Amino acid sequence: MSRDVGQKIRRLLFVVPYVAKHPDGVEVDKLAQLLGTDRDELLADLDLLSQVGPPDGDPGEYLLVSVENGRVFVDLAHRLTRPLRLTPAEGCSLLLGIRALRESGIAPFDSAMQSAEKKLLGAMGRDAAEAETLAIGTVVAEPQTAVASHLRALVTAVRQNQRVEIAYVSASRHQSERRTIDPYGVVHHAGEWYVVGFCHTRGDVRTFRIDRIAALDTPPTGAVQFEPPADFDLESYRRDRLYVPSADAVTVRLHLEPLAVTRVGANWPVGDVTLLDDGSAEILIDCEGYEWVTGWTLGFGRHAWIVEPEPARAAMRERLQRMAKALTLTTDPASAAP
Repeated sequence: MSRDVGQKIRRLLFVVPYVAKHPDGVEVDKLAQLLGTDRDELLADLDLLSQVGPPDGDPGEYLLVSVENGRVFVDLAHRLTRPLRLTPAEGCSLLLGIRALRESGIAPFDSAMQSAEKKLLGAMGRDAAEAETLAIGTVVAEPQTAVASHLRALVTAVRQNQRVEIAYVSASRHQSERRTIDPYGVVHHAGEWYVVGFCHTRGDVRTFRIDRIAALDTPPTGAVQFEPPADFDLESYRRDRLYVPSADAVTVRLHLEPLAVTRVGANWPVGDVTLLDDGSAEILIDCEGYEWVTGWTLGFGRHAWIVEPEPARAAMRERLQRMAKALTLTTDPASAAP
């Protein structure tokens, strides 16, 4: 019995596409001969096919199977023959997305993106030309060649767990510094690309802006594999460690002496850190107001200070004056008398 059912299913799967390709129909006897069955059994199969359709569909969504003048005809339901129609604007949006991804360098799948673009234009039919015109007329920023190249190499390194060496230029220094990193992942954040990974030079996980990477290659010792930590989550790191400053944010530069650097350890706030040769460090922090940054700096006493800008230094002086006044009132109650 099960073999008969299997044979029937195979016949049905053959009949639908085969007959549908013949607008003039196929002779019943010829079809029966092709299927290796008799005429009556074939007619019973065709009757079963006429009941194929979605459970909640209307008659127009079912297969239309008919036998006329000894010939079999099959008309597919519209939902099976009509491709998804896109408006020119929708096609333009998809084109721009494909091209942006292909040119960004984020994934080494150029041939796949090119094929997808070709299929998209083919599926749009006569609307393809209008979508192409809209896409060409849309202003799209040209990709940075160096960033695209580094993105491609870093994504490959992340996928292969391969250690890399970079020449990195921080915002506070104009010369590059060699860093050896184990790249855990690449993120796009606030309009910039970053690679997150373990920095062997600094001994902890760091974030590097890819447009500040002057050079990238494998370590001199050759390709080295690393094992990423099992508990590292890239999205959690992005959410917790990457700060998106508002349009009103101000960049504050701080200097920390070696003792303050030791106290910070691996718990640096979000910012661009530069460790100097004498063990001290500078950090650039984007702030909305100076309350937090002045408080954080004061926690290190005389071992840290604000370098710039002047309004931030003025905020620090004002806060010190308030603290001094409050301390005076606490230690000398008589001074509080009217």
